[in-house]
Amino acid sequence: MSWLADDRWRLVDADQAFVDALGYGRDELLRRDLLDLTHADDRDFVREHLDRLMRDGASVGMRQRFCTVDGRLLWMTSHISLFGAAQRRQLIATVEPMGDAVPDDPRVIVRRAAVQILTRRRLRQHHFGDDMYGEPAFDLLLDLFIQEVDGQNAYTTSLAVASGAPLTTALRQIAMLVDRGYVRRAPDPVDRRRVMVQLTEKGSKAMWRYLTAADGV
Repeated sequence: MSWLADDRWRLVDADQAFVDALGYGRDELLRRDLLDLTHADDRDFVREHLDRLMRDGASVGMRQRFCTVDGRLLWMTSHISLFGAAQRRQLIATVEPMGDAVPDDPRVIVRRAAVQILTRRRLRQHHFGDDMYGEPAFDLLLDLFIQEVDGQNAYTTSLAVASGAPLTTALRQIAMLVDRGYVRRAPDPVDRRRVMVQLTEKGSKAMWRYLTAADGV
């Protein structure tokens, strides 16, 4: 999910998933102040983070409770960045629901960090195009880490397609990651025609160290 706000913290756009999660009509939600949509106990915390963002320009990550139209509370993790010229600055956020409470499981927290980073990169590609930014190897590592935490298998072709890079580029990146010891290939024990791609112990530990140090964790 994502939203866009002006420099007075009023929503000016949001994707439909965020609109639906809060339960407001789109026209009713837009122009609402972010703090008005935030639980009263979290407003000072959110205001402090937004003030720092406006002052320093460095992206911030935080967990907060949003209030839905029917009075329910939604825990969400937001990663907010500032962009635009001095006379027209805006805030853009990627948001992930967390359920009814902040989870204590470090695997859940670190997985969420990976999802946030991957979502921000997809959002960046959507707005600016693939030709301006190209880091498919790291996208592959993020995707593999999420699959590992979820206990899911990733396969060469589907992983390459999901990376968003041209197929030949993605396959070269997978080969490079194998050469550097971050990734391994293995035949699918059920269907030998398919090749699974997995993080090695080295790759998994490197991602854990990076994600626990990243903003918003």
